[in-house]
Amino acid sequence: MIARQFQIFAVLWLAATIASCGGDEAGQREEATSGDRKAMYYKSPMDPSFVSKKPGKDAMGMDLVPVYEGDPGSDLSQISLSGQTIQRMGVRIAKVEKRELVRLVRALGHIEFDEARVSKVNVKFDGWIEKIWANETGKLVEEGARLFSVYSPELVATQEEYVQILNAQAAGPHSAHLVRSARQRLLQYDVPLSFVKRLEKTRKPQRTVTIRSPQKGYVVHKSAFEGSFVAKGANLYTLADLDALWVIADVFEFDAPWVFPGQKATVELDYLPGQIQEASVDYVYPTLNAKQRTLQVRLVLPNPEVAVKPGMFATVRIHTTPAGATIVVPSEAVIHSGERNVAFVSLGEGRFEPRELKLGVLGDEDYQVLQGLEEGEEVVVSGQFLLDSESRLKEAVKKMLGGNVTPSSSEPPSKPVQGEESDMKGMDMKEANDAGQNN
Repeated sequence: MIARQFQIFAVLWLAATIASCGGDEAGQREEATSGDRKAMYYKSPMDPSFVSKKPGKDAMGMDLVPVYEGDPGSDLSQISLSGQTIQRMGVRIAKVEKRELVRLVRALGHIEFDEARVSKVNVKFDGWIEKIWANETGKLVEEGARLFSVYSPELVATQEEYVQILNAQAAGPHSAHLVRSARQRLLQYDVPLSFVKRLEKTRKPQRTVTIRSPQKGYVVHKSAFEGSFVAKGANLYTLADLDALWVIADVFEFDAPWVFPGQKATVELDYLPGQIQEASVDYVYPTLNAKQRTLQVRLVLPNPEVAVKPGMFATVRIHTTPAGATIVVPSEAVIHSGERNVAFVSLGEGRFEPRELKLGVLGDEDYQVLQGLEEGEEVVVSGQFLLDSESRLKEAVKKMLGGNVTPSSSEPPSKPVQGEESDMKGMDMKEANDAGQNN
């Protein structure tokens, strides 16, 4: 029995001796491999957030591992990944281009009459309507078509006065002046010129005068009825030409600076699904709706077939060019972290560098880059959030190596070093990431 125990002890001692020799040889090989290279810093083999300027032990009592110049983790300004890791992370890249930035402004619009194509019909004398020809709202009338006839005692008296002056114009030296004055007074009632010429020819006052349409259009308002009394200035008809309409679009305040007259636009209506009509920006109103925070933009929409009706709602898309030829980067490549905008530039051979950007306006799918990138560089557009985590950790390590580091010791320190606000002892990954965000 004693012999058996002695054999087991001998075997264990021999194994320990071999392991010790092997460890020494491994250490010698590691030292030989490192050669004259300079150790940049030392890190814990188990806790990547535990770093130090000098060799020592981490909080778990494990020896810190040196990171030499040229090692993948020695450059704290870059991230190095293997091809397999890049493929597993789904990293995709895109080239930085210089081209014209286009932004599509979307807005809700409503259809209205073109005010330049609307006319109101009234009379400048009191009277009674005796006959109506345009007797329906919505009726299409041509320019010069008869609308209604009206009897006015005031107009009849003015005709009789004019006829008397015409008949007596040779009786005195001032007769020509009186004729002109009487004729002008009659025309100021806005009666048709043909009405006056007929009176001059027949010398007989006409009981009624016929009012005709001043333009071609649809009757969109009518308050005239046969036998009704008409007061001077009363609006009897409203005529609107629907061959062209206005689209009043409500553009949000943040889109307003990029909309200008003359820009091309498209209009789509639920009434005509799938039919996209072209329009143009005609006018940008000078005031902002304080409650809705929108700016009204007027577009002119051709409507030769009268398919679009006033009062409809429309989806408006205005094609703007907020910037000319400029450096642009896909919007998905930009990581927004508070006050910073970061993109990762691919340097080739699995190396990536975080780059802080100064951005301009946002287009449809791209950002204008004012500073931070050059044309032809490649940026990461997928998987950059995983790179950002690694980048933040390296930023935290770089910051902590600048001052707050673990002192060199054979035993882990039991309390923070005097004069330092914090050290690396016990610092977890969350604290390291927070330090990187505050950088």
